[in-house]
Amino acid sequence: MSLRPRDWHPLADSDPIPGDPDQVAALGRQLRRTATELERQIANLRAVAEVESWNSKAGKEFRDKATGNVKKLEAALTRYETAADALGDRVTDVGGRYQDKLHAKTSNYATDLNRAQEIADAALRDAKDADDRKGAAQRSLDGLSEKEKEDKKKLEEQRDAAGDEIDAARQKIVQATEIRDNAANQACAALENLIALEDSLKDDFWDKFDDWVDSIGTFAEQWATYLGVAALAVGWIPVIGQALAGVLGALATVMTLVSTVATIIQVIRGDKGLKDLAFSVLGLAMMGVGKAFAKVAGKYAKDALKGMGKASVAKTAAQSARARKQMNRAAGTKIHFKRGEFAKSLGKKLEPFKLERGEGWKSMKEAVTEPFSSKAWGDNLRTLKLGSGNYTAAWDKVMLRGDGNAALGVGRSVSVADPGVASHLKDVKFASRGLESQESVNRISRNATGISVAGAAITSVGMGLDGNLNPLLE
Repeated sequence: MSLRPRDWHPLADSDPIPGDPDQVAALGRQLRRTATELERQIANLRAVAEVESWNSKAGKEFRDKATGNVKKLEAALTRYETAADALGDRVTDVGGRYQDKLHAKTSNYATDLNRAQEIADAALRDAKDADDRKGAAQRSLDGLSEKEKEDKKKLEEQRDAAGDEIDAARQKIVQATEIRDNAANQACAALENLIALEDSLKDDFWDKFDDWVDSIGTFAEQWATYLGVAALAVGWIPVIGQALAGVLGALATVMTLVSTVATIIQVIRGDKGLKDLAFSVLGLAMMGVGKAFAKVAGKYAKDALKGMGKASVAKTAAQSARARKQMNRAAGTKIHFKRGEFAKSLGKKLEPFKLERGEGWKSMKEAVTEPFSSKAWGDNLRTLKLGSGNYTAAWDKVMLRGDGNAALGVGRSVSVADPGVASHLKDVKFASRGLESQESVNRISRNATGISVAGAAITSVGMGLDGNLNPLLE
């Protein structure tokens, strides 16, 4: 690569013909090598397709496929050869003087760019020489007295002649620019004609359809992630968090369904494999598992809060006994790891977390059907309605948890549990602080923490399986 002049005074402020002809030619050579390789592969396929000794159904099918591929390779060959011709695979020096370069026949972009730069560079050299002579003549004129009229006239003629030479050099720059622009337009036209070619490489309806499905699927997958993360981020907010998370979660589910449908179409079209479909469907199923988890956690939180609420206001021994009984049931028993006792103790420990018969399957279906339920949208939107008083109630609860400090209240309220029960589980944790220290209260608090961690795990696994987490990890 030859270095371009940096100082273009007195012709221009910067290089009027920038670019590197050698780099253009290097790209042209790369295209030409690809064309040569395509030509070699075409010859090989033609030789295979013309073999008649393989006279069977498989042989005939192979020859048909080979013939079809030859047409596609020939179309690609035409494209690469045309592009290489337009750009040029080497820089040819036109030679001669200014007029020879100016009127030379148009070749390719690399050669014509080089020709234009040579004209411009020569014009710059002439202009700088003329500018020096013009400056010298002007300085001499400035030093003359009024009596030296003959010398003054001669110097003025020299100055004006140098100025004319600079103007002529500027005209050469204009002509060089036209050469460069004409070559660029010619190369662009050749490449645009390649794009418009109606050959075997031209995208048909199904190619465009596949691109459209891929774009829709990618868009839906990414937005399912963003909306899902947003739902997790707001679910802990007291009073309004569950409704806000419900709206965001519903939109995330719709996006996940769209992404799954797009994956199914891509599997049918052969653009993706069954593994992609399996993970997409499994990720959708995990949303149902998360829904069932939320029901278990919600049932537990309701039962625990009920017992803890009764314990905090109990006035008689009988009331305290009933409250303790309900809290013991919510807390579950300790797990014993002794032989013969583990299975039994584990079963009793899990009793508070059991769903009613059929609720598990119902939860799996709700993960898909709930986003299209007007009741779910109506309830959530009513909760989020401005002027409902719910925002004030949410703020008051945060302030209460933070003992009057908003930042502390937010820190104590944040939870990673399922958005549907995050605030309720926090209520369980806070309710345990107002009770006398006892084993059942401590176990309830630990259970609430465990459910929060389990909810975060289920949500993360579901997002990871359906591929929605990938955009955030890239």
